[in-house]
Amino acid sequence: MDNIALRNCSEYLSKALTLKLVSINSPEIKDLLKIYSNLIDHYDFIVKIKVKSLGCLCLHCGVYINSKDLSQSINLQCAEKHYFCGKECIKRHALMSTNLTLLDLHYVRCPGCFIPISIKIIEKAFDGKLESLQQDACDRALKSLLDEDSKAMIFQSKFSCEICFMEYNIEQGITLNCDHRFCEECLRQHISMLIDTAQVTDDMLKCPKCPEPISVYEIEDVAGPELFKKYEKFRLRSMKIDELDDNEILFHCPGNDCEYICIVEKSDNNFECPKCKHKCCPLCKEDSHKNSSCDEYKQWKKENSEVDKLFNQLLEKEGLLRCPECEAVVQRISGCQYMVCSSSECRGKTFFCYDCGIKLEGDHAPHECKPRWKNQNQLGGVIDPVGIFGGFGVFNVIPQRQRKPRGRPRRKK
Repeated sequence: MDNIALRNCSEYLSKALTLKLVSINSPEIKDLLKIYSNLIDHYDFIVKIKVKSLGCLCLHCGVYINSKDLSQSINLQCAEKHYFCGKECIKRHALMSTNLTLLDLHYVRCPGCFIPISIKIIEKAFDGKLESLQQDACDRALKSLLDEDSKAMIFQSKFSCEICFMEYNIEQGITLNCDHRFCEECLRQHISMLIDTAQVTDDMLKCPKCPEPISVYEIEDVAGPELFKKYEKFRLRSMKIDELDDNEILFHCPGNDCEYICIVEKSDNNFECPKCKHKCCPLCKEDSHKNSSCDEYKQWKKENSEVDKLFNQLLEKEGLLRCPECEAVVQRISGCQYMVCSSSECRGKTFFCYDCGIKLEGDHAPHECKPRWKNQNQLGGVIDPVGIFGGFGVFNVIPQRQRKPRGRPRRKK
């Protein structure tokens, strides 16, 4: 009856207000609106009861499940007909209930009525992987127990070093791959002695108690960074040619005071040393020559060296000198023989003697001077002085002639 009265009241109000049969402020309309409001409140209560009875909430995440989706949700099969919205909620609830182990499944209960959830429902949610997950949990638990036991044994156990025969705690020793155990200091001294004497091959650098070679990882761990670099250097030098591929060579960097050794490809004629940044061809050890072979570059260099020789003779004849550091051509104007190079490369940091041409450690550094010329007063022509340096000779920095042409020799067709 309430439903019919609500419908009739709604229709009357709609027609009256639409057709303007009565004023909205009239007493009749106000009384009718009050009745309509009471009917709505009553009818709305009935509607809520019906909706609640048709759907339900997921007991894990709280998502509302309507009547259409109930067939796709998971019925926990308890008396109250409780549901989870999907497999993910079942899996999360099971993991939370078992402290992430999935071992004690009888703790997995319905959140609504606390009845244990069927194991079959849980297994179905995990798509048959429940057993493997339980095994992983057992393995983790066992490993944790073993780790605790092993830690206790480590702090309690002792061993005797097989070199010095002293007793140490087990954590103070190093066990090699061959299972022989030594104290750290003895093993370090053993490895250091072999490396210092370049005994780095597998048949030399081995366990003190057996012929088993000490692995590279063990050497690096015990020796430390500096000694290990020395080991790598000697190890590369001791490599035999037959150990390399056909397209590889063992390269020793020719840079000043550089002992870098590595294996490079034969085709790389523009190699830059990662240590000293010296660029050269690994095959002929000459300067890099990308666009020409080693033979072509040597021929070009030979031809160019003859020109350099004539140029150097001209410099000596004119009383000129090259800076011993940057090779800039200089000419003394006046003053003593102690010079300082002010070229863009040296920037006043290179000192040398103009008479003998040798590089000095500092300004006016004493040295055994052997003049280049028989007549020490030969100064050559004066060309517009560049600058005057206090306490030093005055000289020109003459732009250096290009010793080598910019281009490279072309390949012969």
